[in-house]
Amino acid sequence: MITIDALMVCLDLSDIDEKLVAFTRSICERLDVRKVYFVHNIKLYELGDDFRELIGEVDLAKEVEDNITDIVAEQFGNTTAYEILVSEEPNTEVLLADLVKRYKIKLTLLGKKMSDKSTGAQGTKLLRILPCSVLVFPETASFNIKKVLVPIDFSAASVHALQLSQNLSGQLGLQLEIMHVYRIPSQFFPLISEEKAVRKAEELVKGKFAELQKRHQEIAHVPYTLVRAANKSIAERIVLHLKKGHQDLLVLGLKGNNPLPSLSLGSVPTEMYNTDINVPLWMVYSETVIKR
Repeated sequence: MITIDALMVCLDLSDIDEKLVAFTRSICERLDVRKVYFVHNIKLYELGDDFRELIGEVDLAKEVEDNITDIVAEQFGNTTAYEILVSEEPNTEVLLADLVKRYKIKLTLLGKKMSDKSTGAQGTKLLRILPCSVLVFPETASFNIKKVLVPIDFSAASVHALQLSQNLSGQLGLQLEIMHVYRIPSQFFPLISEEKAVRKAEELVKGKFAELQKRHQEIAHVPYTLVRAANKSIAERIVLHLKKGHQDLLVLGLKGNNPLPSLSLGSVPTEMYNTDINVPLWMVYSETVIKR
């Protein structure tokens, strides 16, 4: 059973906040979440002198907290124990990383606007610095999750993501599909037959799947799909498969090869985050990686 002792929800006082809080309620209603922290950091240095003069003696932190309280009361209610944290720190990324360690946050929920509304730079920074798993909720995503896709490359990180996805699917009665995107070095064509190369590559990957299923009996009957990258990136193939399969959640394992706080996202998760997709993206670090 998946238990989340502490969940952090990052709010930015934009239109996506209501959706994010409502999605948080959906998570808490379906999973065992012990406590939720709704967090916002006021960047005072971004406020111009004219605005500072305008607000005068107004307690801005109190006003922001009241605003978040109203949203939480309307969209979240008393679903789970929660706390609202409003800060005024110069560096949001460092603040949030500190909160993760202080409150032993296991999962952070981030909202994501489409690329025509935001560069996503803040989110990318957070993904690289937060020492916990991250669930990204695009503004166009749905709360109704029935099908889960987990791409794997047979690394320990992707196997961990697969195990979490299997537990999640079993707990909530979801459909789970595994996919693997493979490449064939094109520089050897036409020296060797492309057809034979594809056949050989798929035989090798199927062998890896067979070995994986022997080691992890719980995923033995989960359907998997092999996809050749061909002239596209792995992330592009994942996006195309999402559209074809109509999955509602994407789960990716993060390797974390570098020491904290600069965890390594990897090229595929980074590209997936920077792509406009309509499903939540759960990027998972294993406990082993987090404790390094």
